[in-house]
Amino acid sequence: MKKFECKSLGMACDFKVEAENPEEVISKAEEHAATAHNLPRGEETRAKIRSQVKDAD
Repeated sequence: MKKFECKSLGMACDFKVEAENPEEVISKAEEHAATAHNLPRGEETRAKIRSQVKDAD
């Protein structure tokens, strides 16, 4: 399992996502980033998210 939290990018946001693989985490987090934070969809946003995808506890 992999996880991502918005707080890991310095956002004041409690969004968390877990999934079986990194690409699924990135996809869900990118959707959240676009709708909740008005960040553009694309490789730059995915790269920021990817840098903070961690192993789930």
